[in-house]
Amino acid sequence: MDAGKQILKWVLITLISFTTFNLFISSKYTVEREEVINVPSNFVYSEVVDLQKWKYWSVWIKDDTTIKVEYSGNNIGENSKMTLENGDGTVSLEIKRVSHTDSINTELLFEGMPPAYGFWKFEDFGEYTKVSWKISGEMPFFMSFMTLFMDKVIGSDFEEGLKSLKEWCESSYSIIP
Repeated sequence: MDAGKQILKWVLITLISFTTFNLFISSKYTVEREEVINVPSNFVYSEVVDLQKWKYWSVWIKDDTTIKVEYSGNNIGENSKMTLENGDGTVSLEIKRVSHTDSINTELLFEGMPPAYGFWKFEDFGEYTKVSWKISGEMPFFMSFMTLFMDKVIGSDFEEGLKSLKEWCESSYSIIP
């Protein structure tokens, strides 16, 4: 009986500590990365606003051979949507708003989680484009501690994705007559 009380005591201490810890951590997160791509902004924009082209550069799609991708809504731009499914669950990405060749707003839904909101910005500098990719959202209370790691975890995917987008755009643009 004494062992049961000790286990209950440590479970309660752990639960109270964890809850208290989460009270002092913001549940909101933002991750942003940038890349300069040596291609005009209208071309880079066209590669991002068309979700069916993400298979050529998105790290989440091109590196996962088990992933199933379905497209719905418009083919390109506002209200176009893709759903990704693999053994880890289902994720959907929908383009909510576009400003032609300037910006794209998206909504990302992970199964069982609150939505995350993405924002793409394309700054035109003639022969090159500065691309900014940002995501922000809020974690449920008992997952607030994860916001401490979001930049490190998602940031590396954003860096790799932007690098892949750069390589894709620069190689594809160079073959256009």
